Amino acid sequence: MLPVIPFNGPWTLIVVVMAAGGVATHFALRNRSFAVKRAWLLALGCLTLACSIAFHVAYIVSPPPGGFPLLQNLPLHLCTIMSWAMPLVAWFDWRPLRAVAFYPGAVAGLATLVSAAPWEQGHSLFDVKTCFWVAHALNAIVPFLLVSLGLYRPTARQVPASIGWVVVVGLVVILPVTLALRAWFDPAANYFYLFDPEGADILVLLWEWIRVPILYVLPLLVLVLPVCYLEWGVYRLLTWRSRPFVPVATA
Repeated sequence: MLPVIPFNGPWTLIVVVMAAGGVATHFALRNRSFAVKRAWLLALGCLTLACSIAFHVAYIVSPPPGGFPLLQNLPLHLCTIMSWAMPLVAWFDWRPLRAVAFYPGAVAGLATLVSAAPWEQGHSLFDVKTCFWVAHALNAIVPFLLVSLGLYRPTARQVPASIGWVVVVGLVVILPVTLALRAWFDPAANYFYLFDPEGADILVLLWEWIRVPILYVLPLLVLVLPVCYLEWGVYRLLTWRSRPFVPVATA
């Protein structure tokens, strides 16, 4: 059966293959034209969306024991939003969207790989539901390739700005929609995990500390900041030698 569970053999195989594929794609495209790079990244963005749709459909067709209620699984979680937006991220040079994808979007995708809910784990390596892991890995790989291939240059200023955009979307869009769904259609609707951690390890830990809906996710804003700055720091380190040399005049 080869069940996929974080840190077991099949999970490690997926992560290694995805990471190796990202590195190979970088070296295959690094000397190609801008148009070719963007076309390939658009294809990867579409693959991300296709994988997201595929595992959602697989769960609808073959739901877990607790069910897969449609109104609780609309594309309104951050990772799913980023999967749907990934073709736009790849094609359009819109800095705010690319900053969200590279910073909180990529961090959320990678965090989900190690902190998936119990019902998202344990499926066969060859099950369509395994596209869950592929989609979340691509949520990080595509933005990383945008940076490594020179199509997007992240800045330190974009770190708090990108997190701020996520907060604005959460408060202005996600929270009202979730409250409306909970009031009129499905009281278990829980987008952005504002009301329940749903078994995700990181969120469960925060819930044990702060048992107040919505408020318990606020520490994530602090926890994600150093991780995003680390992303930017690694980018600066890797591109340091490629910066043009400017001679200094001597007297």
